[in-house]
Amino acid sequence: MQTKSLSNREIIRELYRTLVLLGADDGLLGTVDSWGDSLPDKDVLAGLRGWNQATLKETTARIRHCEMTFHRLADTRNYRPPATNW
Repeated sequence: MQTKSLSNREIIRELYRTLVLLGADDGLLGTVDSWGDSLPDKDVLAGLRGWNQATLKETTARIRHCEMTFHRLADTRNYRPPATNW
């Protein structure tokens, strides 16, 4: 029978591999890899929450930028100069 800590380390290792395959950045990988090893749980949780908040903010900004760009392009494509009465 496996000990709880060995089982947790295996889960953390597999989670780490999953994040690498998804292209996670080094900061996030370091936080996950430190979980249960060199960082207390509360510090790992704080690091993950901070990363999630920063990433959500950045992603939201990128989405807004894309939406504004798309709307500008759509407005330009539908633009018709005003009729002249000559």
